[in-house]
Amino acid sequence: MENTQSPAQSIITKPVRPVFLTVLCILTFIGSGLSIIGSSFSYITADTRADLVQTAMDDAKNKIDEGGNANSGIAKRIISDTNELVKPENMKRSDIFSIVASICTLLGAMLMFRLKKSGYWLYILGTILGIAGPLYIFGENFISMLSTIGTGGIGIVFVILYGLNLKYLK
Repeated sequence: MENTQSPAQSIITKPVRPVFLTVLCILTFIGSGLSIIGSSFSYITADTRADLVQTAMDDAKNKIDEGGNANSGIAKRIISDTNELVKPENMKRSDIFSIVASICTLLGAMLMFRLKKSGYWLYILGTILGIAGPLYIFGENFISMLSTIGTGGIGIVFVILYGLNLKYLK
C-alpha cells in the first residue's frame, strides 16, 4: 500500500474541535440568541408589562390587606421587592445588561467554536455581566437574588464546562 498524500498535506492538519465543545457552543448559540431576542422584545414592551404587573401587584396587596393572614408580612415583602423590579426604567436597564451579556457569551462561543481561547474570556465577561447586572440595578432584594442565582448558576456551569476544553483552544 502506498501513501497517497503528499508530504505537504500530511504536515498541515486542521485542529479538530471536540464534540463536547461543539455541543456546548451550539447550546450557547441557541440560549444566547434567544436571550438577545427575548430581552430586545422585553425592552420594547417594558412600559406595558410594568403597568400590567403593577396592576396585578396592587390587586394582590389589596387582597392581602383584606385577608389579614398571619403570613401577610412575607407576602407584602415579596410585593415590595417586586415593585422595584417592575419599574419600567429598571426593566429597561436590566434588558440592556442582558442583551450585552448575551452578545458577549454569543461572541465568546463563536470564537471558541473556531478554537480561539479569547472566546473563553469573553464568555466569562458575559457571565459576570449577567450576574452583576441585576444585582447592580435591583440591589439585593429577594426576587432579583433568585433570578441571579438561576441564570448565574447556569452561566458558571458553562464556564466550568468550557474550561474543561481550554486545552483545545489556542
